[in-house]
Amino acid sequence: MSNRQRHGKLIVFEGTDGTGKTTQRDLLGRYLQGIGYQVVITKEPTNGPYGMQIRDLYSNRNKYSREEELELFLADRRQHVNDLLLPNLLFDKIILCDRYYFSTAAYQGALGLNPEAIIALNDFAPEPDLVLLFQAHLDIGLTRITAGRKETPNNFEQREFLEKVAAIFAAIKRPYIRKIDASGTVDDVHRLVVGHALELLQPALAATMD
Repeated sequence: MSNRQRHGKLIVFEGTDGTGKTTQRDLLGRYLQGIGYQVVITKEPTNGPYGMQIRDLYSNRNKYSREEELELFLADRRQHVNDLLLPNLLFDKIILCDRYYFSTAAYQGALGLNPEAIIALNDFAPEPDLVLLFQAHLDIGLTRITAGRKETPNNFEQREFLEKVAAIFAAIKRPYIRKIDASGTVDDVHRLVVGHALELLQPALAATMD
């Protein structure tokens, strides 16, 4: 489905772990609902059968080859697209998605696969209207994971691996990608996010906020 064939909008939150994507997705969702938009909050991996297999990789990374991992991500996304994304885009919904195929390109690319080839395999998935790429020094992200969330970094959250992931994210070029400095306070980052969202949804209103 091309962007011209649908009435809703797809806003994607991307970046390495610990950059605050999920927090900002939820804050934007509440903001947009408050000004009258119908908002759908979602994420990848999903909670479906393929998504649960992917979550098993967080602690058991050697269970699948990198190619088998990629197939799981693609299968999960196909189900997500058919069951949630396409139906809601047809009915004027604003979809806020925590991770999408750019994460697959970056994380599987960090394992040695070709990032642009991975993106090409997702030609069945609707193209985002806006991608917010959250960027922060890895020390900030890892501190948020360990001190903020009180979690132990999983297999996808190791420093050397995340350095490769961040480099791939930074190298992906699309006209709808907006880079977000995620090192500031939650409120500071939220203002940046709202500004970019309004540029997409209400350009006239966004201009008055500059």
